[in-house]
Amino acid sequence: MKTIALLIADDHPIFRKAVVRLISLFDRNFKFFEAGNGLEALQIVEKEKIDLILLDIQMPKMNGIECLREVKQRSADTKVIVLTEFDEPSLIVLLAQIGAEGFLLKECDPKELETAINAVLTIGHYYNSTAEETLKKHTLKNGSPIANFELTARELDVARLLVKGLNSDDIGIDLSLSAQTVNSNRKSILKKTSCANTAALTRLMLLSGIYRKI
Repeated sequence: MKTIALLIADDHPIFRKAVVRLISLFDRNFKFFEAGNGLEALQIVEKEKIDLILLDIQMPKMNGIECLREVKQRSADTKVIVLTEFDEPSLIVLLAQIGAEGFLLKECDPKELETAINAVLTIGHYYNSTAEETLKKHTLKNGSPIANFELTARELDVARLLVKGLNSDDIGIDLSLSAQTVNSNRKSILKKTSCANTAALTRLMLLSGIYRKI
């Protein structure tokens, strides 16, 4: 049986060790690697042929979303299952767009984790039931995700101020725009990101690292 090189990227050492012990009981041969943040994960990917990554989202130095982007650019054959505590629809859509092959919550049953690993290694994908329903609702008839995150420069400016907590009037003053124009941009931003409201947008931008870039 082929040995699977599996990298666990999570900033909590106790959690990583627990996952290693759990997966060691599965009916496959594994060689384990561990990383405490996205940068460490990338360093390992560049040195080793990693078959599968279990990737957390919220990590220091480089978060999981930024790490996922880099992994997909540098090692196309490496599969990634996002293992997180966050299940916002906009986040799930973004992860699917970037190329995550799997999505699980940390509270999942150990049997589901084994099922997910086997599915990703054999048929190439596994999303839990919540993620599957989310992707069905946020996918167009042609199969492309609704959320494209291709925000214009003006929309990025508005989004940045929304995340800071400014209202439409204050944003209008800051950007020399009418409140009506600001509201129009806000609607466009929420539609493009599949966020239900400003709170969801704020969480998405902070988790994804978009906010720091703008």
